[in-house]
Amino acid sequence: MTRIMAYILMEIEIGRTDEVLQELRKIEEATKISVTTGEYDIVILLEVPTLESLYDITVKRIHVIPGIKETTTAVVEKIITNT
Repeated sequence: MTRIMAYILMEIEIGRTDEVLQELRKIEEATKISVTTGEYDIVILLEVPTLESLYDITVKRIHVIPGIKETTTAVVEKIITNT
């Protein structure tokens, strides 16, 4: 079964990173969670079965977490590996 993968890039309110991380860890479709430097503070990788489920998780579970100022979603079109 093909799964849809998407990166969700987040800007977090100052001082709320740990609180947001705690909530994001409850989302089982979030296969990777990274704290980053630069424009975005947290980047997560979601793996979902459909675009509709991506929408539901983003809107109903991520956007409601206190401390998240803004998100950008990037759906993965192709993965290239160097192995």
